Amino acid sequence: MIDKSEVRIERLEHPWPTAFLGFADRATLDSLASVRIAQHLAPGQTMLCALHRGQVIGCTSWYQEYRHTYVALDGTTARAIGVYLCSSEVLPRFRGMGIGSMLYEHRLTECGGDTPGVSVEILGQGSPLSVDEEARPGLVWHLVRGFAIVGYSCAADAGPVLTR
Repeated sequence: MIDKSEVRIERLEHPWPTAFLGFADRATLDSLASVRIAQHLAPGQTMLCALHRGQVIGCTSWYQEYRHTYVALDGTTARAIGVYLCSSEVLPRFRGMGIGSMLYEHRLTECGGDTPGVSVEILGQGSPLSVDEEARPGLVWHLVRGFAIVGYSCAADAGPVLTR
């Protein structure tokens, strides 16, 4: 266990600290592929990191003006334009301690997440509206905070899409 008061949430700035590059190498997030390969975030992406004793133990990101296509609950193609929440991960040994919730709360505050038009896609398992087991806490977190399921991803994972 760690003391959450020892965890700092900071916006990732370039040049990136060695601690973040080490985290990116261990993380499984697809959105960190550009960091691992090309040493940059995707255009329009902002990232926050959770740091504990100089080590990056988690991160989360968003796009401010993002055009997102998904399948609505009625089966039609739908589009969302606005803040798109994505890419959150906490290293396995730090999960279950509230670090992910800290990251999510900071992300919502920084991106203006209380405004309409905020969407998030939850990792699925390949069938419409399925949820990957590791993504289930994120789904619950968003539902409790007023997000609603409006459809599912066009990506192969077909996870649920939520909006606020």
